Amino acid sequence: MGLEGMDYKDKFKGIFYGVVDIVSLIDTDYTILMVNKAYEKLLNKSADECIGNKCYAIVRNRHEPCEDCPLLHSWVGNDPAEKLVISLGNDEVLITRHPIYDDHGALQGVFEIGRVITGELKMQQEIQHQGRLKIMGELASSIVHEIKNPLAGIGLMTVSVMERLNQKDALYQDLESILHEVHRLEGLLESLMNFAKPSPFVIKKAHIHQPLDNTLSLLSKKLSSGRIKIRKIYDPKAPKVMIDSAKMQQVFFNILLNSIAAMPGGGEITVQTALLPAGEPAARQGQRVQVIIQDNGVGIKEEDLPYVFDPFFSKSSQGTGLGLSIAFKIIELHHGSISIQSQEGKGTTVRITIPACS
Repeated sequence: MGLEGMDYKDKFKGIFYGVVDIVSLIDTDYTILMVNKAYEKLLNKSADECIGNKCYAIVRNRHEPCEDCPLLHSWVGNDPAEKLVISLGNDEVLITRHPIYDDHGALQGVFEIGRVITGELKMQQEIQHQGRLKIMGELASSIVHEIKNPLAGIGLMTVSVMERLNQKDALYQDLESILHEVHRLEGLLESLMNFAKPSPFVIKKAHIHQPLDNTLSLLSKKLSSGRIKIRKIYDPKAPKVMIDSAKMQQVFFNILLNSIAAMPGGGEITVQTALLPAGEPAARQGQRVQVIIQDNGVGIKEEDLPYVFDPFFSKSSQGTGLGLSIAFKIIELHHGSISIQSQEGKGTTVRITIPACS
């Protein structure tokens, strides 16, 4: 039977269920009347579980309507359409709501159309982050240029005066403190230069486990003294990757230092590797090797998460705020990706993906 042989109800149902976007029909009592396959897939619930139940129970697992329910705006405002972004699980969804009226103008319910825009939002955030990195890189380069030579001069003059004094002299000790701070600032300038203009990469084929193990070895005493256990879950089938091992070691070093700092009373860090098949969302450009570093530390506040890769962003009085910025840039230059998920009080997970060798 063709479309011309179908009645309007069958046509409506065919369109409703065939739409690839998320579609639902909700009455003025918050009861779900219809959902399509995309809706079922997103919420991982069948139509039978949804239909006849309240939307706030199905979507938010609540026993009463949400205090800021956007449906009320559609009902009270009589707007022909309303758009807003809501979070459903790990996804961000753009919802368009259309009030439905009967022949007498009485409101009967709301027709909702949703589209997952998680990837679009992430792309926008990445573009914004790239812009901030470029500006901060240029600023860092200028700072280094303006400070490096005068600082070197201060260091040389300090050493010159120290050579003419007795080591037991109080002034000698003061100068020694000055020289220590000069060296500390020179280290900061070197970090700034690494961020602004990374040294040339030496790319070779290697297993990702090599820089991981080297970093864990370097940090073994710090881990032991901090009562932090390391749990390694390496994938023996993970192929080699094209990397600068020294640069990757710097990435892992910076991430693990953050994890250690997040567990002042001790804890556990899990270091895991895995091969992501080409079909996985994180490996759209072919097979990729993923490294996951997870701790059970203090976590990161939700409002701070968007800025963790920004230069000079640090909540620690001891940090420079450059560690994760440098790590981001190194991973980017390896054509990889790095992301952070965290919950305050429950720990942090860092995921890094690098293209596998073909």
